[in-house]
Amino acid sequence: MQAVIYTDARNKLNKLINYVNDNSDQVIIVGSKGRKDAVLVSKEEFDNMVENLYVMSNPKWVKSIKKGISQLEKGKWKKLTIEQVLRVQK
Repeated sequence: MQAVIYTDARNKLNKLINYVNDNSDQVIIVGSKGRKDAVLVSKEEFDNMVENLYVMSNPKWVKSIKKGISQLEKGKWKKLTIEQVLRVQK
């Protein structure tokens, strides 16, 4: 993660936007003159964070995910064809 002073960020905003999108990185914009710090991230990364927060806020989903991981670690899984998966969905 990089850090940039507010005035530099303002002057080079287009380059910073390209940077966070091209490098999947974040940039801390350090506030000046009483301004608070902020973080610049790509829209894709922001959307992923929001989705993760949404999933993690549902205890039933978290429990299901943990159960699935546990079953994988114990080798309790079976290989299915696409047709078998689609049949299960019906």
